Amino acid sequence: MKEKILELLKNVEQKYHIKILFAVESGSREWGFASNDSDYDVRAVHFGSPKDYLGLEQPKDTIEVMIEEPKIDIVSWDIKKFASLLLKSNPTVSEWLQSKIAYVESPFRKKFREIFASDFSHFALKKHYVSLARKNYVKYVQNRSEVNLKKYVYILRGLACAEFLLKENKVPPLNYTEVIGYLPSKIVDFMEKTVKQKQASESLEGSTNKTVNSFVESYFKREFEKTESKFNKEQVSNLVVKIIESYK
Repeated sequence: MKEKILELLKNVEQKYHIKILFAVESGSREWGFASNDSDYDVRAVHFGSPKDYLGLEQPKDTIEVMIEEPKIDIVSWDIKKFASLLLKSNPTVSEWLQSKIAYVESPFRKKFREIFASDFSHFALKKHYVSLARKNYVKYVQNRSEVNLKKYVYILRGLACAEFLLKENKVPPLNYTEVIGYLPSKIVDFMEKTVKQKQASESLEGSTNKTVNSFVESYFKREFEKTESKFNKEQVSNLVVKIIESYK
């Protein structure tokens, strides 16, 4: 599968005249609850040549490619978009930096990872995780009698990451087994059962759980102590410039 993914990434580079800085696996395969029919969620960061950023036509800030057989979903962000979201303590940025499954690697990913871990806003990251959980809950669970079970898994993992941040004051690990224990025991039991059901099929549906729904809705009312990030914008900017200047 890696060879196929590398071939697709090379095609992206040629089609859009960009370079892939790094490309990693994200989503359920990294989070510990992939199903047999789970997509390969490839997430990348790309950059163009210096002259591309000086002209009227900027490199595409988002490139998306999806194929059905095998199911591979590629999303790549331009380095400037990636860096701007890093400065906002975005959880997607954090998870791409932490991923242990790398298709294309770069020492710059390690540098960004170190910067994020040291300087991110705990408040912003918690709010982002809760916001993602809320969007999934409202869209896929609220006011429904039957739901796609994987949506519960995504929602509860997001809240568990927020709770981990509250308790440990550091970037949450990717695998759900390392964060789910920070939720109430009844919710943990439901999560473990649901993960096993989800692993049978991505499309498996089941009844909504009122106890879990009540917990989720109560979490959305929580307030978090506000803290600011410590990012050095000039440091991040200089790193972006260095990456763009490395284009060959």
